[in-house]
Amino acid sequence: MRDSFNHSNKTRLATLLVAAMATVSLSAPAVAQDDAAADSCTGLRIFHTGKWTGFPYFELAQVGVAEAAAELGDEVTYGGASEPDTQLQVQTLQNFVAQQPDAIVLAAIDVNAVAPVLEEARAQGIKVVTYDADAAVQARDAFVNQLSYRQAAQVMLDAALENAPEGGEIAYVAASPTAPNHTAHIENMNDLIATDPKYSVFEPVDTQYAEDDDAKSYDVAINLMQAHPNLRGIISSSAVSAPAGARAIEAAGRQGEVFSTGFALPNAIKSYLADGSQKAFALWDPQELGYVAAQLAHQLVCGETEVVEGESFTAGKAGDFTYGVDGEVVYGRPLVFTPENMDDYDF
Repeated sequence: MRDSFNHSNKTRLATLLVAAMATVSLSAPAVAQDDAAADSCTGLRIFHTGKWTGFPYFELAQVGVAEAAAELGDEVTYGGASEPDTQLQVQTLQNFVAQQPDAIVLAAIDVNAVAPVLEEARAQGIKVVTYDADAAVQARDAFVNQLSYRQAAQVMLDAALENAPEGGEIAYVAASPTAPNHTAHIENMNDLIATDPKYSVFEPVDTQYAEDDDAKSYDVAINLMQAHPNLRGIISSSAVSAPAGARAIEAAGRQGEVFSTGFALPNAIKSYLADGSQKAFALWDPQELGYVAAQLAHQLVCGETEVVEGESFTAGKAGDFTYGVDGEVVYGRPLVFTPENMDDYDF
């Protein structure tokens, strides 16, 4: 991780308790925007919702959003449902729009379901920045993608190779058929397996959906092992499903025969790395991801950056980023957790 965001990772859990508050006020109320100099643009009202509250990943993202807001003199309101429900997220966003904030930062559960309310927000002049999982392009101003979909697919397949260099049958677990990042990750993994000799040792045999739910993820993993006796691995870009798969493998007594990998918070998978039943998982810094999204939202409201393909902006201490096609900004800083480095991370 870059030094500016290396809080020794040992302070993350304490910080997380602060972030769990539903509303964090960091400055005076928003000030009206005019043609004043950019450095006078402060006191913005930024509303943030992840896919659901209470999950450490999105609470860490909120830490980053709040950190950026504190630096910029903005006020951030954090809220949402306690479960990853599409309609509840739409209701949260409707409530946000009714309060007329300057910007909305969100991780979308469903690429299209949130589009109408976000389009309404933009029609009212509210800037919309997605992160982690995108909404329809016309419904937001920019998308901070944790990794490019191709890069994410490569990182997960590389972790799978660490677990099973000889390859074999693999299955995917996604949140839903409409989860934008999960479906794109699977498409790219399938393409890499079909076109890159490095990954041709894998044979995808199934895709199941677990709604980012721990119990469902566990049951899906058990069912996959029963349905495919020769299954070698389960891969998921859900930070809920990947560790649940490892737990299911352990409960079934299949350690060493089947592996689970993909994206996971390090604290959720340390025990499996420590006992050798799993060799590698991956992620990125969700706190820095939220920080970049909030920095970008502020700059868009203040007119300090314009979404133009190939142009760059500076997201505070996180550094420089470049706009890609359709306003996509690739964060692009993966972390791979292994038995050798797992103690370096505490979140």
